[in-house]
Amino acid sequence: MRALITIVIILTGFTLRISAQASFAELDRLNYQYYLAKDYKNLKSSAKKLLEQGNDYYYLRMRLGILAYENRRYASAYKNFNRAKQLNPFDTISNEYLYYSYLFSGRTADAKYFLRKLPDNQKNNHLRGLPLKEAPEISFGYSYVGYDVKKFQTNPLNYEAIENLSVFNAGLNFNFTENAQGFLQYSNTRKVATFYSPSNPAGDYGVFKQNELYFRYKTITSEAWEVLGYTHWVFFTTESGSTSFGRRSSTINLASESLFGLSLVYNGWYLRSGLGINYSNFQNSKQFATEGYITYLPFSNLSLYSSISGYYQVDKNWGNTYQSNFELGFKVLKHLWFESGVRVGNSFLYSRNFGELLNNSFVIPSAMFYGNLVIPTSRFTVRIGGTYSQIDNYSWDLVNYTKTSKVELNSYGINASLTIKFQ
Repeated sequence: MRALITIVIILTGFTLRISAQASFAELDRLNYQYYLAKDYKNLKSSAKKLLEQGNDYYYLRMRLGILAYENRRYASAYKNFNRAKQLNPFDTISNEYLYYSYLFSGRTADAKYFLRKLPDNQKNNHLRGLPLKEAPEISFGYSYVGYDVKKFQTNPLNYEAIENLSVFNAGLNFNFTENAQGFLQYSNTRKVATFYSPSNPAGDYGVFKQNELYFRYKTITSEAWEVLGYTHWVFFTTESGSTSFGRRSSTINLASESLFGLSLVYNGWYLRSGLGINYSNFQNSKQFATEGYITYLPFSNLSLYSSISGYYQVDKNWGNTYQSNFELGFKVLKHLWFESGVRVGNSFLYSRNFGELLNNSFVIPSAMFYGNLVIPTSRFTVRIGGTYSQIDNYSWDLVNYTKTSKVELNSYGINASLTIKFQ
């Protein structure tokens, strides 16, 4: 009887092994057919069953990785190609897919960082021929905003009845080292307005001009992590007057304002975020501010994203202010993206986008709605957009640090930019 039981157990185990082998062979065959047919959904389903059975092998991971990549699911592609490399240490094909998964998901710095860290014996001929640094870029931009105009017969406080504001800028993005980049931008602002002040309550119609220099230093410290340091300088002229023996004279003075900031940025597959702090000295005051954002990419690619951001500032003379944003962007065609957003708050004398966007005036954009068309190619990117803003304008007492006589206005703007990449 004992011998009979032993024989039954052996035969049962042998039968189960044959059945398991048959099940594996059939699932692997189906999985391969799904791969050939580009059926990503069923490929994943059959792969899940194989993995649940303990069957994890190189060709399974390659199939999953390639179809994930072709369907622009770059996070899944990254996961499977990394596992394929573990299962086959001599594989170099996976490294090429990993590089382009980073690149096409918008993580250019991580793509170059991955390439630099990759040993030469793990690169195929294509990877060996790629540049190790990001390509330098040059950019040009122009924006124009027209305002509703509210003038006074007289106003003994500081008030600007702005008619229009235009900004031209030109920038250069370049490499310091393999891991560090610099960005230098020059801007010229031209504001047409009637300016009221205690010394000229009847108002003075004219053009105010200022020149700006913005510099940002960015370094990648490890995969997905970057540190940014930046400064923004503003240069303009002011006029001071004096009276002596009944005669009035004026002097033109060169004035400047500045901002300094530091930020930490994380670039993941599904989430990207940044947090920064800055100090500025706009309009004879001092400002300390913090800014942060979170961007969510549900498919780990640039086809669809949503972003929320916030800004909070403490001003020595004018108290605390804030701004908050929501933005949505999505792919329309192969070379056309659309993005739109809304910004609300009560901030003035502030900077955004880690110091790049500047408003060193007392105009408060309480609500802004904007939209942009983006046309990206391998060599250049064109951006064309428009804005509508609800403006809160006040008469400002620069001695007692108060604001009165609120005026609600509207403004409409257009903007365009061109970025050229030198590959």
